[in-house]
Amino acid sequence: MPVIALDAVSYRYPEADRPALSDITTAVDPGEVILLRGPSGSGKSTLLRCLNGLVPHSTGGQFRGRVVVCGLDTRSHPPRELGTHVGFVFQHPDAQFVLEDVEAELAFGLENLGLSRPLMRKRVEEVIDQVGINPLRRRRIDTLSGGERQRVAIAAAVAMHPDALVLDEPTSQLDPQAAEDVLQVVLRLVAELGMTTVIAEHRVERIAPFVDRIWTLDAGVLRDQPPRIALAEGGARPPVVDLALRAGWMPIPLGLRDARVHAQRIGFSPSPARGAGQGEGVRGPTICRVDGVHHRYDTAPAVQGVSLTLRRGEVVALMGRNGSGKTTLLKLIGGAMRPQRGTVTNEGVAAYVPQDADSLLFAASVDEELRGQSEEVVAPFAAWLHRYPRDLSSGERQQLAIALMGARADLLLLDEPTRGLDPQVKRALSAYLQTRAGAGAGILVATHDVEWAARTAGRILLMADGEIYADGPPASVLSDSLVFATQISKLVGGGWLLPEEVPL
Repeated sequence: MPVIALDAVSYRYPEADRPALSDITTAVDPGEVILLRGPSGSGKSTLLRCLNGLVPHSTGGQFRGRVVVCGLDTRSHPPRELGTHVGFVFQHPDAQFVLEDVEAELAFGLENLGLSRPLMRKRVEEVIDQVGINPLRRRRIDTLSGGERQRVAIAAAVAMHPDALVLDEPTSQLDPQAAEDVLQVVLRLVAELGMTTVIAEHRVERIAPFVDRIWTLDAGVLRDQPPRIALAEGGARPPVVDLALRAGWMPIPLGLRDARVHAQRIGFSPSPARGAGQGEGVRGPTICRVDGVHHRYDTAPAVQGVSLTLRRGEVVALMGRNGSGKTTLLKLIGGAMRPQRGTVTNEGVAAYVPQDADSLLFAASVDEELRGQSEEVVAPFAAWLHRYPRDLSSGERQQLAIALMGARADLLLLDEPTRGLDPQVKRALSAYLQTRAGAGAGILVATHDVEWAARTAGRILLMADGEIYADGPPASVLSDSLVFATQISKLVGGGWLLPEEVPL
């Protein structure tokens, strides 16, 4: 008997002009791992919220069809009851935290179930070990990093002993190592507990080798396929799949381990030294100079003695683990904060776009947000003009905020702009930034997306503990990194970063 079954499910949000989901029929058997992917705004989060009854119980709208989870019809059972069977981890874990410290948060759901104190203690101790968060148990949640919060959110869901785990882009805000750690926690639960898992993810290279099927959602229509067939057709997929299709490798490898069987038969020559990456334009005059900048929060240093120069015409990627000081540095350069020591000098208008685009969107419609902008800026959003900005997906809101802030900026500062974006939109963002750089703007992007940075930036900065410790072209900075290396670099070495660059 399937753990999850959807029968002819369609859903339309209140006042929406088209359905978010259209006639979806599929099922998930016990112990299966499903990867859900699709373009930004395709309905992925909506579909996941159908699995625990948040859609339509908390959203209203027009719902047709039937969703059955562990034998319970979601139309006749409320989300609080379904939540004991389906553990849900949101894209932004802060949205589901209720209490201030980790142990209390883990016990909260168990208290609502009315479990005895000894049984609650047993469940909490077990899940702390399963998820590997014992060092965090007495910490306040507001002191945790993004990766730590995701692990606590997973632990809180697993403590309920659900029959299935549903995760909505759990690594979208995490650095490569933290993302790896979170997915390893999920895979351990799958391997040791046989946890039925549905995971929506754009960065599929880490999860693709372990999934049983891939659901591809596009404009509310679902395709349910075996992994190799789905990845060969396109969409979000590991870079090794792109290389395999170029090289004619069969069967298509889903991850590095399978790809190495094919790659070891080919002798790859070293990459010619590249002075810069794809995003290198004609470097112009200095647009920003940072000299010896320091900033700390209370007693914790965030930026320590950073000095750097940004020029017109270049796209620069700023990378580093969560909590390394990237966001603080962007705010200092953009003028949202003042350095406590040192100076920041900008030779033009700086615009800062934060991770949470909602803080920049205030109007009642996209049309109103774009009022006064040029036709060139408005054109990509023509289909959204009548929509309320907060009803857009997180990726769509990010696109709108970047267009609004970047239109007239001389120095554009972006914080995690690819979060929630599908491959096609990421490519469009790369083209937009390179166009702006070509027109004389300077671009600084804080990002955890190694593959996108290698394709887009002409210069990479690596940051740790508030300091810049590496600065150079992508080929030199990323190719010899244990953490910030592209998948192709890990596979073939030699300074190659992207699948289309590798000579065959």
